[in-house]
Amino acid sequence: MRGLYTVFRFELTGMLKSKAFKVSTIVVCLMLIIGLSIPSIINVFSSKENDIFGEGTVGEEAQQAYGYINKNNAVPNIEDLKSSFTLGRLIEFNSEEKLKESILSGEIEAGFIIESPTEYKYMVKNNEMIDSKVSFFREALAKAYRIYELGEMGISYPDVEHIIYPNIQQDTVILGKDSARNYIYTYILIFIIYFVIVVYGQMIATSVASEKSNRAMELLITSTDSSNLIFGKVLGTALAGAIQVGIVLIVTMISYRLNAGSWGNRLDFIFDIPLDVILIFSVFGILGYVFYAFIFGALGALVSRTEDVSSSATSITIIFVAVFLMSFYSMYNIESILLKVLSFVPFSSFIAMFIRVSMGTVHIVEVLVSLVILVLSTILVGMFASRIYRLGTLMYGNPVKLSRAIRLMREK
Repeated sequence: MRGLYTVFRFELTGMLKSKAFKVSTIVVCLMLIIGLSIPSIINVFSSKENDIFGEGTVGEEAQQAYGYINKNNAVPNIEDLKSSFTLGRLIEFNSEEKLKESILSGEIEAGFIIESPTEYKYMVKNNEMIDSKVSFFREALAKAYRIYELGEMGISYPDVEHIIYPNIQQDTVILGKDSARNYIYTYILIFIIYFVIVVYGQMIATSVASEKSNRAMELLITSTDSSNLIFGKVLGTALAGAIQVGIVLIVTMISYRLNAGSWGNRLDFIFDIPLDVILIFSVFGILGYVFYAFIFGALGALVSRTEDVSSSATSITIIFVAVFLMSFYSMYNIESILLKVLSFVPFSSFIAMFIRVSMGTVHIVEVLVSLVILVLSTILVGMFASRIYRLGTLMYGNPVKLSRAIRLMREK
């Protein structure tokens, strides 16, 4: 245990004192502080009474302009169309050429050529994937059509508007958790896990390969047990990563709380994370990180040059990315069989079970079973990594495939 503690302390202090660790932590924290303080900074220098997110009033001159051509007086009650188009101002044009020129020059956002009371042509400079202008104009044209036709029948539109657009009220009773509300912070937290594993995993693999390339591994193996070396390296780096993430999260929380008023408390749904969710995130996240860190450490021991680390770690990186993508897409259906299965597989349970707890309702027994499987798997992977680590000291030259390393261990 003394050797394990020595390696653990050496790796932890080395990480915490490294320039890269300090600079990256400070830079990320400063970016978050500045980003979350922008509304407060603007409010200080702004002469407006409303904050930047206040609704205020928008004058007609500030509204976006749109052009239209009412061919052959297709819509007789054009003023009803104008008043119904709430996206901006409608400006009449006499020719399509002039309308095109105004759109291309940026004078107006888009144009509508009305062919009949229920038919029009939409003209825009660049067609976007999601364009709300069309739906706004379509609804305005439909309303103008209803007003005119009802008027021809002698029916006042305001008298029947409540029938055309009934005020349907809805109440939602949530018996479990609000998955839609919890989606944002769940996604942010699983992305943090993804980022930490990718960055620190590669860092561990590179560190091991570097020790091997300069023959330091041979000296270390003779001075202490290989298990102490790999466990101390992984646990020390894991704690350093957890400290860095913890600092960033704490700074983010404090920065938002200090500026929540300027944000109008609009981001509360992101930062009001329940305690049980934070606990599951911490426990499963750290275990998942340690699980993959052992694998990256083992793969780093199978190469003799740091340049070969990326190619050696390709297979486990692909598995991890696949796990992340499957878990991410399962967030849209947290009761799916796929997500439930993933929550018990060690390669994915640290993300999948966290998603289920954060966005849904999971029985405590399922959480405990998943946790036990992940803990045991992490220990087994750690023991396996220590044997690979020792075996790697004897193997130099070209990168060794994991399958060959396993075969050599069986022969011994």
